[in-house]
Amino acid sequence: MGKRKKRKKPSQEKKSAPEEASLQAKPEERKRKKKLPALKNREHPNWPLTALAGAGMVLTAYLVLTTWLGGKPLYCAEGSSCDIVQQSRWGTFLGLPTALWGFLTYAALAHIGYRVRSAVRHWKWAWTVSLAGLGYSVYLIAVSLFVIDAACVYCLASFSIMTAIFCVVLFQRPAGLPDFSFAKWAGQTAVVALVLVGGMHLHYSGVFDPAAGPEDPYLKGLAEHLAREKALMYGAFW
Repeated sequence: MGKRKKRKKPSQEKKSAPEEASLQAKPEERKRKKKLPALKNREHPNWPLTALAGAGMVLTAYLVLTTWLGGKPLYCAEGSSCDIVQQSRWGTFLGLPTALWGFLTYAALAHIGYRVRSAVRHWKWAWTVSLAGLGYSVYLIAVSLFVIDAACVYCLASFSIMTAIFCVVLFQRPAGLPDFSFAKWAGQTAVVALVLVGGMHLHYSGVFDPAAGPEDPYLKGLAEHLAREKALMYGAFW
């Protein structure tokens, strides 16, 4: 007589059922992963981003050149709201014109828009730089309106350009980024932007550099008095 096949116990049959289900589920998961669109490198420059960044470069370069050449920008006559903002302590940062830092920001965005072709790096870099630039622009606009009590047409123009750039980058967010959570990424980069703007505010408050902080009312009044009296100071050295 032939050997009888051993019959599996019910417990073994119950254990094998989930294993079979998992084996059947794996091919389905693989199919779903294959259906995700693969992110390809950009074939052409990001013209909307590049064009807007180029406009920002032209605007800020004009302000920097007129400042270094000792002139006044158009519609920014002496004593005007624009001039008051430009001559305030917020008109410079680390000894350089604020417009120069804006020019470098726009130049970075133009480089990303024209040269960076990796879809992931392109969007993440553009998002980070534009968010930081927008945060700084909002800070300067708030200072000019609520602290200086004046408005600068060039600051408003730069703010509009940076806002448009940020909206373009937000709209262009690629779908199917691997292992990417937009909410988490937005929160992390927002913290970085807040730290950057907060550090600049501390600088302008005189925490890091007292010379960059608010003016001493006594010294300011004394300087105005001497200017009205046309006082002159003579000195000699050997």
